[in-house]
Amino acid sequence: MDLTNREAFFKAKEIIKSKNSKVTDSEIYELLIFANEFSSYSDVIINFDKKIINEEFFFTRLDRVIEGEPIQYVLNIAPFLDFDFYVDERVLIPRPETEGLALLVKNLIADNKIKHKVIADVCTGSGCLAIYLKAYFEESKVYATDIHSRCLDVARINAEKFKANIHFLQGNMCEPLKDIEERVDVLISNPPYAPNDSEIEEKVKKYEPIDAIVTPSGTTFYENYFKNYTKFMNDDKFLMAFEINYDEENKLTELIKKYFVNEDNLQFEFYKDIYNLPRYLVILKGYKDGILNKK
Repeated sequence: MDLTNREAFFKAKEIIKSKNSKVTDSEIYELLIFANEFSSYSDVIINFDKKIINEEFFFTRLDRVIEGEPIQYVLNIAPFLDFDFYVDERVLIPRPETEGLALLVKNLIADNKIKHKVIADVCTGSGCLAIYLKAYFEESKVYATDIHSRCLDVARINAEKFKANIHFLQGNMCEPLKDIEERVDVLISNPPYAPNDSEIEEKVKKYEPIDAIVTPSGTTFYENYFKNYTKFMNDDKFLMAFEINYDEENKLTELIKKYFVNEDNLQFEFYKDIYNLPRYLVILKGYKDGILNKK
């Protein structure tokens, strides 16, 4: 058709309207950025009346977005704080809530001189948490584990993309950490925590890996970590941080009291996410009281 970016933009608007789709203008702009190999929205505006470089790319991917496929999978990219991670249907798309977990842990380590010689990210998925923390704590040895080789394959793509020296281990829950030589100082995890799929959007259930979201009991993974922590966490000092379901505070508190009953100098705190919902649990051993109460 030999269209300009302007013509392609308004033709896309017509197609979207004819199909009663909810594709946004910003998503159209994102498709134009990639179709032209631009670096920003500004580049699209500057070149709005110039010929679109890859018209076929633009319209074939527009069709996929109109059908409901997440644009992150269509373009194989998902923003996460300072990074743009490669993603596809093998891994869950990183969420803003998980960005909050990364920032929480980074700030706790930096502000309180938390020991972080060895960091472990369990259920790593795309590798976003492991790679983010490695970028800020370059001297730390970072392990990333997942039960699925498909996830580790994607995480390796991202580690190579960002030149992050991550040690990948395959295995269920915390099992791989029992076999490493070092003890873990910081454990971070965003495991499956939805007890069922009743509250999950149909679009998510259709396109994203449901086993990264749902587990029979919403606390299955946390109980496994708590039950086995003495086998892989540092004996005297450690930090454990988790993304959790918003309604699990009471259950998780009971599990902490059950499995950490013999620990002295242990503190834990629940933190809220950007939507003001309880979303993070932090457990800290061996540090002065009050660190986790700083809001």
